[in-house]
Amino acid sequence: MKRVIEPNTTLYPVPVVIITAGIATPNVMTCNRIVSCSAEPPRLAISVRQLRYSYGLIKQTGEFVVNIPAPAQDILTDYIGVVTGKSEDKIAIAKLKLASGRFVQTPLLADFPVNIECVVEHEIELDSHTMFIGLVKAVHVQESLLDAKGDVDFSRAQGIAYDWGVVRERPTYNFRVEDLRRAVQEV
Repeated sequence: MKRVIEPNTTLYPVPVVIITAGIATPNVMTCNRIVSCSAEPPRLAISVRQLRYSYGLIKQTGEFVVNIPAPAQDILTDYIGVVTGKSEDKIAIAKLKLASGRFVQTPLLADFPVNIECVVEHEIELDSHTMFIGLVKAVHVQESLLDAKGDVDFSRAQGIAYDWGVVRERPTYNFRVEDLRRAVQEV
C-alpha cells in the first residue's frame, strides 16, 4: 500500500558535502543539493540559496570547491551547516586547514579525503536556489581511497558522506549551535 504525500525532495542516499567559496576570506557551507550532471567533460551542479553567504562568494569568483567529509566529520558538517559565515569565521573556529588547489584560487579543506575543484560554467536561477554548474578541473583524493585502477572507491571510506541523509531541509532550530561549536573546537 502506498500513500501520496505532498511534493518534496525526498531522495536517499545523497552526498553531504562541504563547499568552499571565496578567495581572500573563504567560507565553508554544508550542501546536500549536489549532483553529477555531465561525464565528458565532468561537471557537478550545486544548488545554493541566494541568501547564503557563500552564494555571493561563488558569484564573485566564479568557482567553488567540493570537499567530501569523512564519517568522523559529521558534527563538523552539522556545525558548518547551521552557522553563517556572515557572523563568524567557521574556518578558524573549527580549526580547518586550508590547502591550495591546482586550478582554482578557492582553497581546499586539507583534512577532507576528497576535494573537487570546479569553475562555474552556468547558473540557473530556480525558485528557492541558484544552480551553479561547475566544470571539474581537478580531483584530489586521499591515497587510501584509490582502487587498483586509480579510481575513487568510497567503500574503502567506511560510510563516507553518502549514507548520511535524506535531502530535506532540517530546521536549524533542531541543532544546539553552542554544543556544535564547542564540539568542533574540542577536536
